[in-house]
Amino acid sequence: MSLCFSQPAVLNSISPDALKGDLSFLASDALQGRYSPSPGLEIAADFIASQFAAAGLVPGGNEGYFQTAAMVDRHLPKLQTGMSVQDRSQKFTVQADSITVLNVNRAAQIENAPAIVFASRDPALLKGVDLAGKAVVVTQMTRAFEKAREFDKAIGSSHAAIEILVVNRRFGQGNTRLLPADSAESARPPVILVTSDQLKNWTEHPAQTRTISVEIPAPQDQRVTLKNVIGILPGSDPKLKDTCVLLTAHYDHIGTTETAKGMAEHRSQSTTDHIYNGANDDGSGTVSVIEIARALAKLNPHPKRSIVFMTFFGEERGELGSAYYGKHPIFPIAKTVADVNLEQVGRTDSTVGSNVNTASLTGFDYSDVTKFFEDAGRETGIKVYKDPEASDAYFTRSDNDALAQQGVPAHSLTVAFDYPDYHGLGDEWQKIDYDNMARVDKMIALGLLNIANSLEAPRWNAANPKTLPFRNAQQGTKPAGST
Repeated sequence: MSLCFSQPAVLNSISPDALKGDLSFLASDALQGRYSPSPGLEIAADFIASQFAAAGLVPGGNEGYFQTAAMVDRHLPKLQTGMSVQDRSQKFTVQADSITVLNVNRAAQIENAPAIVFASRDPALLKGVDLAGKAVVVTQMTRAFEKAREFDKAIGSSHAAIEILVVNRRFGQGNTRLLPADSAESARPPVILVTSDQLKNWTEHPAQTRTISVEIPAPQDQRVTLKNVIGILPGSDPKLKDTCVLLTAHYDHIGTTETAKGMAEHRSQSTTDHIYNGANDDGSGTVSVIEIARALAKLNPHPKRSIVFMTFFGEERGELGSAYYGKHPIFPIAKTVADVNLEQVGRTDSTVGSNVNTASLTGFDYSDVTKFFEDAGRETGIKVYKDPEASDAYFTRSDNDALAQQGVPAHSLTVAFDYPDYHGLGDEWQKIDYDNMARVDKMIALGLLNIANSLEAPRWNAANPKTLPFRNAQQGTKPAGST
């Protein structure tokens, strides 16, 4: 006969010691920083699956607890020759060592492609511009990685000849990309990052005819299989059990000093340590998903809606695991009422001060998901607040974004948006505030329960214009339970 656990008892079963035990393994040197792909990531996936099984969750993948994804690990080439730039009055060559290839699908020979200089920071302004066969030169770059991704999306399959991002300093870009296997041969234009004062000056002077020529070698591709780890707590209500709420986190990190080139921050880096353990980012979110799953699985009866507990691969390489799930959902998107994604919930030593007994969500005003956690915070002694600087800015910077793009009200919940060892070698499991993380996890568990038991599903905030793309995506796939 099943034991019946009350809700308070379940919440109180969330244990700092259990969190510490799990994280001291996941963020140990043995897992070598959980790079996607790597043997350490495989070990992490097996560990998470074993904990889901021990908790009694139903397997949610196509192979037990694993949702497998065919990917291509692409090693990008270095240019052998420079880039030729000319207009009617001048011609010069940007040296190859000033050029980094960000992506290329096959060898590309660009010869005298007409150049369009784009001097705005807003990639949306490219919409409707004829880019076919042209070299698109983007000059107003601030944060290289984020802006590169935004412009890459905007230019997309526009049939441009090449995308050239001009920056004023060198970035330690890695030489690899991880791509879904079905997109590895897409028609997207090659993308390069260029550091050249001469090129920047050239773009700032008006010219009627500009052309660019460059030769990019072919990449080297390796086919790999990566895994999202998924466990399901089936709902108990006959009408609502076919709907679900997601609790997610990414279990990968950036690996070692060899694999982390271009992804690591250089804040008080060790001269001997070479492993980026990623205890807070996002080992803390991963073990919180596990511990909350253990607790809520004890409830009898289960919550009304099903709860899907999931950890993603490849967040650090472009939010790839969540994007894969968004396109291949276990539960139909139309029946997924919310995603609560956990990011960096273990460290309280934020760069802006102590974050004890507090938590925040990205896109705080984007939906009423946040109200469930504000209410849960009041009951559990955790202040759930809007960070005026980080709330919107960080919304697209974690795995919630892939679900939001599908129309699901989705947010990332965090304790510290930034902390001294972010993407640093010092992000070790010993620096986590486990007592605080357990208290925050109790609040998360209660908020999650309240969503799962709510007869009305969360809704996007129609009064906020920033939610329009997500509301548009939701049309036609409206989550069950909403009106």
